[in-house]
Amino acid sequence: MAEGLCGGCAHLAPALDPVIRKAYLGQCLKIEWPYAVNIPLNGVPATCDYFEKGKARVVAAAAEKKAAAAAAPARVTRIEFYYSSAEAPGAQFTCDAAKAMGLARQLEAKGVGATCVDMAAFNGDLFPIYNAAVTGPPAERRSVFGAKGALEPEFGRAVPALLVFFEGDDKRPKEVFPRMDRELNRLLGIEEALSRLLSS
Repeated sequence: MAEGLCGGCAHLAPALDPVIRKAYLGQCLKIEWPYAVNIPLNGVPATCDYFEKGKARVVAAAAEKKAAAAAAPARVTRIEFYYSSAEAPGAQFTCDAAKAMGLARQLEAKGVGATCVDMAAFNGDLFPIYNAAVTGPPAERRSVFGAKGALEPEFGRAVPALLVFFEGDDKRPKEVFPRMDRELNRLLGIEEALSRLLSS
């Protein structure tokens, strides 16, 4: 019964209230950690033996799989580079478009889809592209675009832009450059970002 299985277990928090002790031995702090499970006096939903030999193995396998997925870098599927041949980038966001396009072609040779768009000849709808650059990446990989930075008319013109798409989500970029990098504590530019992609 529960007393024999759980009575001396280090993971049991005994019931202290005399009324509750009429029905429950206490709470197991291990079976469904971080949650506590009430252990009735006349039976146990799952014993620590079950947890150790069964459930724990499943939980550990799932945790290992999740950790491996997090550790494995996602594969870059395509990039989009926006620049202007008619307008020089702003001093803060310098970019050598010719060098960036050369690096993009090297990535293309490695199987990454690469699109280079000259904004001087662009006459399509820019808003969906700009919106994806602003809302697509997570906060720690957010670009200089948005309410506190470069606005839509500057996208690809005063501020050249590199959008990086990863496997599993082809509609929204996961990284946009240039952007402030927390680890480097400085602006990470387009050519450097492309060089890093090439070496990874």
